[in-house]
Amino acid sequence: MAPNTALLSEGERRAILGQPAAAAAGQDGGDAGLGALLASGDYEAMLQSPAARAIFGTDLDGSAAIEGADAPSPSDAGFSAGDIQPLVAALVGRHVQATGPDAWKQITLVGAACLSAFVQTNWTGPEFQLDPAALLPRALAERWRESFISAAQQELPEDAAKHEVGRREQKGRVYLGATQSEERTKLDRALLKLMEADGEEAYALAPRPLYLYLARLLLVDIPSAGGWLSERREAAPSAHWWAARALSVQQSLLDYPAQTLMDQIVGHFAQARQYMPASPASAALEKAQGHGASEDDMPIDDAPIEDPPVEDAAGEGGEPAEGSASGDEGAGGGEWGSVAAGDRELWARYLTELGVVYTQYKQPLDAKRYFALAQAASGLQWLMTGAKGKRTRFQKTDVVQLVLLATSARRAASESGAVPESMELNDEVLLERAQLADQESALANQADLATIDKCILLALCLNVQNENPAHGLTSEQMMPFVVRVLEHPGNWSVYTVALVLRSRLEAGKMRTVERATLQMQTLVDQITHPLPGADEAGGAERLHYLYALALPSQWELERELASMFLGLGVVRSALDIYERLQMWDEVVSCYTVLGQTEVAERIVRRELDASPDSPKLWCVLGDLKGDPELWRRAWDVSGQRFARAMRSLGRFHFDAGEFAAAVECYRKAVALNPLVENSWFVLGCAAMSTQEWRIAADAFLHVVGIDDNSGESWNNLATVYLRLGKDYQRRALHALRESVKFMPDSWRVWSNLMHVSMSLGLLASAASALGRVVDLRVAQDGADCVDLDVLRAIIGRLVHGAAFPGLPADEAAHAEQRLATQLERLLVRRIEARITSSAPLWRAMADFWLWRRDYRHCLDCYVKAYRCLSQLPQVAYAPPVFNDAADAALELVDMYENLGDRAQVVRAPGPDGGPDDERKAAAVEQPVCADWRRQSQLLLRGLIGKAKESFDGTPAFARLTDALTGLRQ
Repeated sequence: MAPNTALLSEGERRAILGQPAAAAAGQDGGDAGLGALLASGDYEAMLQSPAARAIFGTDLDGSAAIEGADAPSPSDAGFSAGDIQPLVAALVGRHVQATGPDAWKQITLVGAACLSAFVQTNWTGPEFQLDPAALLPRALAERWRESFISAAQQELPEDAAKHEVGRREQKGRVYLGATQSEERTKLDRALLKLMEADGEEAYALAPRPLYLYLARLLLVDIPSAGGWLSERREAAPSAHWWAARALSVQQSLLDYPAQTLMDQIVGHFAQARQYMPASPASAALEKAQGHGASEDDMPIDDAPIEDPPVEDAAGEGGEPAEGSASGDEGAGGGEWGSVAAGDRELWARYLTELGVVYTQYKQPLDAKRYFALAQAASGLQWLMTGAKGKRTRFQKTDVVQLVLLATSARRAASESGAVPESMELNDEVLLERAQLADQESALANQADLATIDKCILLALCLNVQNENPAHGLTSEQMMPFVVRVLEHPGNWSVYTVALVLRSRLEAGKMRTVERATLQMQTLVDQITHPLPGADEAGGAERLHYLYALALPSQWELERELASMFLGLGVVRSALDIYERLQMWDEVVSCYTVLGQTEVAERIVRRELDASPDSPKLWCVLGDLKGDPELWRRAWDVSGQRFARAMRSLGRFHFDAGEFAAAVECYRKAVALNPLVENSWFVLGCAAMSTQEWRIAADAFLHVVGIDDNSGESWNNLATVYLRLGKDYQRRALHALRESVKFMPDSWRVWSNLMHVSMSLGLLASAASALGRVVDLRVAQDGADCVDLDVLRAIIGRLVHGAAFPGLPADEAAHAEQRLATQLERLLVRRIEARITSSAPLWRAMADFWLWRRDYRHCLDCYVKAYRCLSQLPQVAYAPPVFNDAADAALELVDMYENLGDRAQVVRAPGPDGGPDDERKAAAVEQPVCADWRRQSQLLLRGLIGKAKESFDGTPAFARLTDALTGLRQ
């Protein structure tokens, strides 16, 4: 990366961090003045400033075309949404020419103000008054001005709910589903169409998309298309940071993640990093960019595979649940002490926002890495631990409660603005929060945290959810983060996100679901239907830390509220919300639950009559009817750009067993949007069914690239590699080793790993995998859980000295000793202790003990192998069973004769027979079986007696009698 050419200025830092500018700067009408207005949240004044009016041509009468603009005159009736970009590009060029390169500072700040106005309208509130169309030339402002069509106010009863009271003031307000004039509606739809990416539609009811479109033009599109990137970079380095924020907001409008937007966001953050102050994070980020070696570079050794660790409730995946160690270790925590406090705060914000982006794209490992770096930058120290306390009102005994101990490096000024109302639990059993036994302890009286540290804790909480499956343990791990943040109210957005997370966690529990639903309703009301004259936080405070948080948009909050209503069985209330928000998939689901699919179809067809070119509606109807022609219609009306249509059609073909057609559909879908994990997975499965192995391998590689925790995808990838031939066995082994990390209870995956390890000659790995297969299958399958071919092959190579043919003699001897020790533990602890009824298995183990010169153990295995056959009832009348038993008996007699008189070193028992005495006793030599001749005679007489009636005169019977005669002589 090139060295820093210009660091972020103090004004740019303050604008990014939302810090108020110096008093002198606020008096300036230039760049510093705009920065002060941005930090204070006065976006309306910014967008009506002379700089903004020049950039957007607000004062132009529009009677003639703009010089240099490849667009019609603003007063032309044919001027459309697509003509806004060339118009603004020409105006920006003229402003730069008149003002000089420093004009890019103003352009960046105005773009940031447009972005903030859009976010305030759609995410945080309070209502933003300025109509975005008013920024454009007069002819366009008049044509596209907001013109709400609202019904007259209605009288409400005194006991009306808060959100109904708020509706009194709704006339003339911007809210989801507000009816606009026809011209403005057409403009908004066209702009949302321009917001699509990778075949994914933007949310159709997002109010005032013109603000976001203008922000993207000024921050992303115009500088790039006009060749002004280097010029802007020198004048306004922070523009890349604001561009990344704008693209992240655009992604929030889409139903699915878009690879194109992700690449742009990460690229802009990388560009912004060039202008950050030096810090220990710089080297860590450079290293992170090059992480991830190729599979071909990964060493494949023959080390035994350890059993999967048991997860600790206080940690994630067996790792210590301690934030200080992991964060400092990953980012040079000890080196941050020499970095200025302001630089540390800037880096903490940068790294947290980047981590939130990866969380948005469901890539928890990358997100976790950036959160660890952010934690080191801010100096946050946290530890998940336990403390005795009570959780219920009637609890008599203190039990361990999971709590979070967190401290900030510097005591920052605590924010004390207005925050949303936190609903009381009011449960007759559960306490509001755990009551610790030691109320004077540090855990019970923790000081307030710096606001950025609260953002990091909430981000880590979300990452716990992304890294783990949805079960009770995950919720228990997440709740302490939320409780720690809620202890001290502060910033509005931070507190709101904490309440949202608490509601999500409590929605699945019987005693807390009511509070969760009421809390979510309160959060929705405060944004969408605020009470007149209520004491609420201002726009600047709400946006202060927004980009470092995963705050849902207004429609996502209402969607979650409707989902909670569904969980409570209040289907009609959920249906009202879904219909108002035009979330047709959920509307269809609700009517299906109510058994009224014909009503759902009627509603969708009604919407199609109004919007026949909506591919999403055609897809919804196709999902409802199961008709592939409807998905094809959606694909056609979208100009073959709507990825969901191909995903739905591909799934239809896959479920019908038409795998070739499914492959074709999913390849079209992933070509548009390669970030939808399920599309790649189904494509891989379909390609496996059609034996298109290279397509399948590419598909599963994409799946594990998006989510490397997908154990099933790793397993499928290994299967595909094996199908591709011996050259890919090494890759298959790596894939299987990854798979068993995430599917430790799947014996099939362990079995695949065992066979691949054997193919590559990795005997220790194969033996370890065999042990796991035995653990997982023995209770249900008994002796069938042991793959005898693999066990015999491992023992055979040891016996013949061919276990490690490529190593020097001394190294091979050491390796054989390690493998023998591992195999001995496998046989004694896992197989012999559990399986007693398999003669072939005992016979295979006997060869190992013979090689180990443990003759007593070897002879014992032969005895047990014989008993497995001789004790079967069929031995008296079934020729095959009798023949096997006779062979085992004669083999056992031979081993008695060969091993019985041999001396073996044993420990003589102590006088009391205790283990301590046995350990102290001296080793002595004793015969393996002193009475082997008598034992041989007994077993032969016993078998002869059982079989005489049925098998007298057969060859096998004659061999037994001859052997007995020989022993007597």
